[in-house]
Amino acid sequence: MEYRKFDCNSYNIHTIKTDKFKTVRMEIMFSREVDKKEMPIFSFLSDILTDCSKDYNRRKDMAIKLEELYKANFFGTTNKIGNMFSVSFILDFIAPEFINEKDYLENVLAFPFKVINNPKVKNNEFDLTNFNIVKRRILDSIDSIKESSDRLAMINALKTMDENSPSSYRVIGTKEDINNITPSNLYDYYHKLLNTSNCDIFIIGNLNMDEAVKIIKDNFKNRVIKLNRPVLLVDNKTRKKPIRKVDKCNFIQSTLVMIYNIKGLDKNLKNIAFHVFNYLLGSGGITSKLYQKLRTDNSLCYGVRSIYLRNDELLIIEVSLDESNISLAEKLIKKCIKEMINGDYTEELLNDAKRNLIVSLKMSSDNNIAVLNNFVFNVFDNLPLLDERKELLQQINKDDLIKCGKSLSLNTIYIQKRGDDSGRN
Repeated sequence: MEYRKFDCNSYNIHTIKTDKFKTVRMEIMFSREVDKKEMPIFSFLSDILTDCSKDYNRRKDMAIKLEELYKANFFGTTNKIGNMFSVSFILDFIAPEFINEKDYLENVLAFPFKVINNPKVKNNEFDLTNFNIVKRRILDSIDSIKESSDRLAMINALKTMDENSPSSYRVIGTKEDINNITPSNLYDYYHKLLNTSNCDIFIIGNLNMDEAVKIIKDNFKNRVIKLNRPVLLVDNKTRKKPIRKVDKCNFIQSTLVMIYNIKGLDKNLKNIAFHVFNYLLGSGGITSKLYQKLRTDNSLCYGVRSIYLRNDELLIIEVSLDESNISLAEKLIKKCIKEMINGDYTEELLNDAKRNLIVSLKMSSDNNIAVLNNFVFNVFDNLPLLDERKELLQQINKDDLIKCGKSLSLNTIYIQKRGDDSGRN
């Protein structure tokens, strides 16, 4: 696997040459600092730009063109990673070695840039018909959140923790945010995205990378500004006493969310050791402490999990349970954390956690999406590459995990429980 970086003045191209995969993935990533107001607009923009263009008036027309490119796949996505927000346009296609067509690589690599550079716009406004189609789709997606108890509880818990923290911002926004977007101001933000964002293009697969870079440079020339990369880390404030909030909902089951700050860990502990800590605590399935204490031993819950947000420096524990079990569940969660701080688990469990995480990394090595994402985080945040992470995992010991446990402080306890008038799940 060979990694190279090409500095194209206003953007960078990162190539990862490997013959391990039969397909190629290219990701055109625009990144910028998180802005609560802008994220919903850019999410809308990502959707509409991959829905149609001047050359492809309808979604159907674009689908037909992708079929002609041997069933290539093209889509847009938005993500918030700590304090960084990204808008990505992703193209998956069959490696050129399997296609007997002279201009195939040039045609397929040019496609996303033709779409991005030529939106369906008239009089400085996005086409109203397509605008309304995308708007309806996004509003439906926002409506669907209230049907999911877990998603709703997580959103409200983070907002309770600190509504002014980027950790609590919603990429897709609210219905009010979407209704405030117009075809005209969306076009203004189209120019803002292209002209005031960092741009990095990642491409992984078995192809002539020098040729690929030349094709990209021939088709992508409208970048004008290159900015400093945003700092990913979110400085979420700690509390001397955790905040506690209870909301009523229309779900049959209740949800308990406990949010812990993580402070004072060095990069190796954050990048490697805390994943082992989290596996033993709650992400490792039926062998984890949380599962054993809350479900196996006490039958308190329907589901329990712990989520590690590295760049937000947060550990989130989420439990689906009956309201009558909330108090005991809180006590048992705190007990699990205390046991982790005390190193109260066997070396066999620790070694099993490390082995399973290493197996997961080996599986990631067989997936071009996972490999590309690892290079993205290596570029943006110096995250070790997969092979190095395997080696570092083997070195983790109980003292490292005790340090991880001691870094925790409880910030928020959020409870979403059934109201008297509820009757649906």
